Amino acid sequence: MRPDRPHIQVLSPRTWGEFGNYLAATRFSRVLRGAVDAEVTLLEAEPILPWLGEAGAEIRTISLESPDATVRTRRYMALMARLQERFPSGFETDPTAAQITELAPLTEHLRSTAPDVVVGTKGFVARLCVAAVRLAGLRTRVVSHVTNPGLLQLPLHRSPHPDLTLVGFDWAKDHLLAQTGGDPDRVRVVGPLVAQHDLRDFMTSESAAPAAGPWGGDADSGRPRLIVFCNRGGDVYLELVHHIAAHHPDTDLVFVGYDDPDLARRAAAGAQRLTHWRFHSRLTQAEYFDYIDRASRSPYGLLVSKAGPNTTLEAAYFGIPVLMLESGLPMERWVPGLIHENRLGRACAAPDDLFHTVDDWLTHPSAIEEHKKAAIGFAESVLDQKAVARRIGDAVRPLLGAR
Repeated sequence: MRPDRPHIQVLSPRTWGEFGNYLAATRFSRVLRGAVDAEVTLLEAEPILPWLGEAGAEIRTISLESPDATVRTRRYMALMARLQERFPSGFETDPTAAQITELAPLTEHLRSTAPDVVVGTKGFVARLCVAAVRLAGLRTRVVSHVTNPGLLQLPLHRSPHPDLTLVGFDWAKDHLLAQTGGDPDRVRVVGPLVAQHDLRDFMTSESAAPAAGPWGGDADSGRPRLIVFCNRGGDVYLELVHHIAAHHPDTDLVFVGYDDPDLARRAAAGAQRLTHWRFHSRLTQAEYFDYIDRASRSPYGLLVSKAGPNTTLEAAYFGIPVLMLESGLPMERWVPGLIHENRLGRACAAPDDLFHTVDDWLTHPSAIEEHKKAAIGFAESVLDQKAVARRIGDAVRPLLGAR
């Protein structure tokens, strides 16, 4: 690290939202390195504050073990309420003795490293950083990078106190200001940031067993090409794969049970005869690029997953429409509106609707093609990543000039 250059630290929880939040932080850090003249360091938050990892483990349990969306929502909101009770609105400026104790490792970390800017990629982490910076007696500027604007529905993740808050959409800024009464000049709309091919760092592994030959053969088959991505999705996606195997075997399908080899084996168990299908818990880099490329080039490429914002935007960036099942998590409730208003595909409220739509679209694949056209148009008009990077640099640079 050059001593004459300012230093930015990006703190991101890795256990909150599986890899999604850390993936967004990885992409954001890379954009910052190209947008501002500063050393940028990405750090996991859990080694500094282990209790964040305990909360992340509880979120994972809630996602995996809740029997339905209603129970999942109730359990998740109960956890958020407990954390909000421990760190109520305004604690950043006047922490109690108990809060000071809980923040002590973060306070000491910032005091010893003294970054010019610290970025929290969860609103809650940014709030913790505001308090820790004050306790450490630093002039470090705090940025809240909102990776999922749905989190602003929760008091835990919103605050008027960071020096800068970056959001992807105008409505997110309006909601934040309406709820916190903050300074509009400290909230900047930069547009949605997508990971593009940064996802390969999370999805691929050198130890992954390569598939036998190209997906669907050397030439494009003209058949629908489905990527079924199961990230804490539950058995409904296994049932869906077995349903497609029984009713639509003339389809190119790849199933990714992320980091869950047993899930991938269970999915493959119902489709042994379909030798052109692929099942993975990890991909090789060649497979990752091949699957994305072939689904993107196919008029009938389709991503099936839970209705997460990052997954939806990633697919749209590559011109791949989505068929999704609502997760029941409150911070993802806005995603069906994003999908339907922009005709990016469909978000289903219940498994029966998901199965019915799969049957309809695979029987009449022209419906997929129409959504593909809309996804391409959305990507061209909304997901201009050079423009997003420029806006991020323009927003952060003044904080470095004030060091």
